Amino acid sequence: MIELLEFTCGRCGAVNRLKFERVLQMQGNPKCGGCREPLLRLLAEPLNAIDPASYTHNLDREALEALGKIPGIKTMLKWLIKNSAEASTRLMHHASFIRVSDKQLPSLYKRFQTAGDRLGMKDLPELFVYQGEQPNASTFGVEQYHVSISTGALDLLDEEEQLAVLGHELGHVQANHVLYKTAARLFSTVASEIAAATLGIGRIIMLPLGAALSRWDRASELTGDRAALLTVRKPEVVLRTLMKVSGGSRTFMPELSIAAFIEQAENFEKLRDETGMSKLLVAYQEVFRSHPFPVYRAREVLDWVSTGAFLEILDGEYTRTDVARTTPCPQCGKPLALGAIICPHCTYGSDEDLKQAEKDAESLGDKLDKGFEDARGWFKRTFSGDEKKDDGDKDKGAQ
Repeated sequence: MIELLEFTCGRCGAVNRLKFERVLQMQGNPKCGGCREPLLRLLAEPLNAIDPASYTHNLDREALEALGKIPGIKTMLKWLIKNSAEASTRLMHHASFIRVSDKQLPSLYKRFQTAGDRLGMKDLPELFVYQGEQPNASTFGVEQYHVSISTGALDLLDEEEQLAVLGHELGHVQANHVLYKTAARLFSTVASEIAAATLGIGRIIMLPLGAALSRWDRASELTGDRAALLTVRKPEVVLRTLMKVSGGSRTFMPELSIAAFIEQAENFEKLRDETGMSKLLVAYQEVFRSHPFPVYRAREVLDWVSTGAFLEILDGEYTRTDVARTTPCPQCGKPLALGAIICPHCTYGSDEDLKQAEKDAESLGDKLDKGFEDARGWFKRTFSGDEKKDDGDKDKGAQ
């Protein structure tokens, strides 16, 4: 684990060196060594209009892009879920679980609202609590989302850790994960039914889709963990949550050590990367899981915090959904709004640049015209003989 993390103040530009252990605990807003102002401008504020791409894990993005290349995948999955499980699952939730509201489990409902507020979410899905010993939570739906959390999770986790879990699930909603995650939960059952109905032929088609869904499903949990981080804003809380989910016990709760868990996460990475066979075994074991290993997730949390990206978002440096998209200026490299004619930083695209562009375009046009003329002449000479005839006529006229 690194000891110091460098972070540049967004107000004065001073470079601050923060103890990584202090960043993990985040007991307060550190002050800039230059301007003496709070370093993280949005530490206690909602992340309004945050684009989930700002915290999406690369593995999530890559797996989702691969999944999206399957023709008609979204339409097919929406139809499949909407016409098979969405209505029945929602009905079961209302019939068997407790629906959380300002009148039912109001403290948990307030926590749910806090998670939504911190992620800048205006509309929240329904929240349910169900009876289950395993600490777990999930998000489901196509047109009407709902989050459910087990009594096992509520009994094992403290208030901050519950907030982390709720933020994790809302991150899936914000990042538009729910359709694919719902499909991943239902896929094995649906695939079996299709295989039986088609005498096994359907299995050949469904297996690659199922593998792609499972791969993405695991990767999306890493993005959910980042959403949890942005919700509680204390990395140690997310690490503590993962530790408890791994092997938390109320009997031995006072003896659990977050420092030892971090050390375990670092040792796991070394053990996994020790040999090719180790990597293969980890990958093989993970294929049969809906979530990545908790210790691996802890390592990914530590890695993201150590890059400084987590702090940058809490300082307001993130892509917004309510601001025009930008592209780097070809001349100075600074952000330039898509469709902008002139760069406000270096005046690229001004009258002088336009005149030069016109000259370049004219030169290019002349070259293209000459190229087309040469090609036309070659075609006539090769296939029609017209050019030879024209040349002969010219010769006669010259005599």
